[in-house]
Amino acid sequence: MSAGGSCVCLCLVAGLPGAGKTTLTRRLPELLQPRAQSLVLRYDDVIPGEAFQAVTQADGDLSTDNPSGTDSFWKLYRHKLLVYIECLIQAINENGQLSLSGNENDSLWECFIESLKQQQIISGETQHGVQKYSICITLSKPLVIILDDNFYYQSMRHEVYQMVRRNSIGFLQLFLDCPLELCLKRNHERGCLVDDETIILMSAKIQPPDPVKNAWEKNSIILNNSENFMEDEMQAVFALLDSSIENPEKPLEENNEQKERDRATCAASALHQADQAFRRLVSQSMKTAKAKNLSKCNLKLLSQELNKLKAEILEDLRHLNFQSNPIKLYGDVDVIVKEATHEFDQRKEIILRNFLKSSS
Repeated sequence: MSAGGSCVCLCLVAGLPGAGKTTLTRRLPELLQPRAQSLVLRYDDVIPGEAFQAVTQADGDLSTDNPSGTDSFWKLYRHKLLVYIECLIQAINENGQLSLSGNENDSLWECFIESLKQQQIISGETQHGVQKYSICITLSKPLVIILDDNFYYQSMRHEVYQMVRRNSIGFLQLFLDCPLELCLKRNHERGCLVDDETIILMSAKIQPPDPVKNAWEKNSIILNNSENFMEDEMQAVFALLDSSIENPEKPLEENNEQKERDRATCAASALHQADQAFRRLVSQSMKTAKAKNLSKCNLKLLSQELNKLKAEILEDLRHLNFQSNPIKLYGDVDVIVKEATHEFDQRKEIILRNFLKSSS
């Protein structure tokens, strides 16, 4: 690696379920061993099952990356995982210490940390009551972070690229092209880990890398379906990897005025949508309380408590201080509103239950 290269490179492995991603990501660390260290993060392994739990849509049909159209926290968890990966990259490039205060009880953070420990990327220690992790890798060889997921939308891959560019690290994409019929066959052979319907929907929507249309996808290779990747294909991968490490992505020059305008627009939109969602939830709670014959006095107190909670969470959003708020990094209004609404709904239910319990 030359002096101008990066010590970290992100390799994104995309394709349909059953296309051979797991086979490839199992082989890559061994094949890379002479030239680089590696970390494999399989989204299906790291993101906990709770990400698929259905939630009540209080604010209409929120957008989702789930191709089956079911409402879940999947998109939110993908965003958060990318935030954690960025924290790791910054820890490697800066002080060698990884910590994220307030996330110790976050199941996604716990899964992420466990994966890093298992692959001997970090070791843990407690300092002043706070769990911190030391980076264990040596910087004499670059670290290749391999992300294994479907990434069937170009926008899903571009979100990763934006994070790469912010941190000036290497980037390449490996897209596995596999016929739908073979993907379905392999899926059945391994016990139908994914519903056939989901794979079929993904196949209809999948967007392979297009370097002509998207200049940021220039470091991409489309690998033909195979359980045994050809030697010339692997050599092409290694050549692209070396080039990506030697030529890390460069961040765009910031336009601070435009950035502030975009931030203000994003925050205003999030506040408006969250306020509307909170109002609906308050209205539903008051109807429930009336149906349970809550006294007029308690109804008034309940309304005051719920509106106080609404004002508190909106104030957090107004100052962009909402816990785990990725708006600073991504400006994804849907994700922010969804997380804020979920937080409000949980705390609102506790308040409502306490009022109903005290009146029974």
